[in-house]
Amino acid sequence: MDHNKRSAVSTVPDAAPIRVGFIGLNWNKGWALKTHRPAISQLSSQFLITALYDEDQEAVVTTIQKLRLVHATAFTSLEAFSSFKNIDMIVVSIRASKQYEVLMSILKHSATNLSLKYLFIEWAFGSNLQQAQEIYDATAQRRLQTIVALQGRKSPYIQRAKELIHENYIGEINSVEIAGNACWFGYERSRKFAPGMFEMGNGLDLVTTTFGHTIDLLQYITESYFSKINALIFNNIPNQTLVDDLGNPMGRTVPKSVPDHLLFHGSLQRGNIPVACSIKGGKPTKKFTKNFVIDIHGTRGDIKLEGDAGFAEMSNLVLYYNGIRANDHPAAGEKLSSEQGKEFMEVYHLRNYDAVHGNIFRLYQSIADFHFNTRKIPNLPSHFIMQGFEFEGFPTLMDGLILRKLIDSVYRSSSLGSTLDVTNTLQFAFM
Repeated sequence: MDHNKRSAVSTVPDAAPIRVGFIGLNWNKGWALKTHRPAISQLSSQFLITALYDEDQEAVVTTIQKLRLVHATAFTSLEAFSSFKNIDMIVVSIRASKQYEVLMSILKHSATNLSLKYLFIEWAFGSNLQQAQEIYDATAQRRLQTIVALQGRKSPYIQRAKELIHENYIGEINSVEIAGNACWFGYERSRKFAPGMFEMGNGLDLVTTTFGHTIDLLQYITESYFSKINALIFNNIPNQTLVDDLGNPMGRTVPKSVPDHLLFHGSLQRGNIPVACSIKGGKPTKKFTKNFVIDIHGTRGDIKLEGDAGFAEMSNLVLYYNGIRANDHPAAGEKLSSEQGKEFMEVYHLRNYDAVHGNIFRLYQSIADFHFNTRKIPNLPSHFIMQGFEFEGFPTLMDGLILRKLIDSVYRSSSLGSTLDVTNTLQFAFM
């Protein structure tokens, strides 16, 4: 049986749902409310929120009441929350700059909590590589099953592109070109954004987020890490014009130290494939071109992924495939029929797919599939270190740590002005 296929929709289990303790869920704002909460609600037979933490007593109680989390206990102490026995999985959906302190506290105070089995963390799980490494080491010591929100891997378009390549529909890959837009880091800044998003060292910048998610998807699709990289990073917009909610200038500028442009070149380990990538900050526009494009060129076909924004992990995409079907080649000694060898084109687009919600939903689905083993996969482990390039499963902190090391190398390459050999990134990640 080939398990390297897309995850099926989870069936309703007979067992009790996974009990979730949540950090970062607020009743009237935030990413967790927009994505995690709907996913859990739609999978109510598989997940149940049983605990909620917020240092603000009024905020946590109000959220429980407003969202009608009737099974949830309120906590204002991380120690009490982490040691709560009625939790199977903790979800931490807060900014990267705050993650390290919170996660290290959770891992410390949950040491004797045998009920806790899963830890689900937003990308980038820390402000820098050192924090990410320490978080990973601590979770590995606790033997928790980790999940990191590189949810773009669950996009149906990414899965379809991966299938086409995996099943040899485009032959050997010749080259890859990527272009993306990171709108937050251009000439204007909305007043609703926190200043920390635009300061280096907080783990939320063009390279770590926009490039990070995108390049993770490319490695996942092509089933290869990088061997050599070269990067140039620019901050040519040190000050941004502050605008109101309608986009009108407010008459003042604010500083920005994070990059607004990245030029990246590299070669994939598998096949020594050249990759060229350009990520720019600025207001997206559809007038001239799409704001997100991945072109994958093969010996027998091409794949193009397009989107309206540079955030592939939460954008609805369109996939174009042009080539020759894998089974259209005659066997040795057979003649080519009139239908075989003809060029084939596919346009794949789910008109009603909501990627913001859908990719996170599918990520939770895969956790449920793993926990309840609804597809009865033989020899399924009770714990796994990384997803790697498998269709099944979900990205873990090891997958995230490997990506973090690549991002660190991108910054080093730009700083040193040289090409770096990153072949041993995977090896060092396990050390």
